[in-house]
Amino acid sequence: MKKLCDLYVAKAATLGALFCILPTLIGFAIAFCVVPFREVYLYRLAIAIFLGGPVAAYLNRFGLSLWMCKHSSPKGPATAWDGALIGWFLGMGMAVIPAFTHFIASSGMSETKTIVITIWFSAGIVGAIIGGTIGVIGAQHINRQSVI
Repeated sequence: MKKLCDLYVAKAATLGALFCILPTLIGFAIAFCVVPFREVYLYRLAIAIFLGGPVAAYLNRFGLSLWMCKHSSPKGPATAWDGALIGWFLGMGMAVIPAFTHFIASSGMSETKTIVITIWFSAGIVGAIIGGTIGVIGAQHINRQSVI
């Protein structure tokens, strides 16, 4: 587990980008199978991946830095609650661009708003679960003094 924690710390940006890109690809793949194809879907997908991925990479590094600051501070160590709270906001932040792409050339605003709210809320829940899990594991395996 210690090696896994070290890998997460070293590759936080890459993992953050994947946290955005993989769900986006899965969501668009399902949409391509369910709804009639429109050319605008390809534009939405490109924007979601090429803008959302780098933003998610930055946010994941930032969230890890927040958790590490708390972990090494006198008020530390960081807890699962800290990880879950940071993960909630990171999940929502990572889903901003992919969710907002649904407004591009959308014909039904009410349905689009529902989709965006659902994506944000779901991303927040998933982010909290992932952040809390990583917080528990990190608290056990990351030495507080080595963070400083």
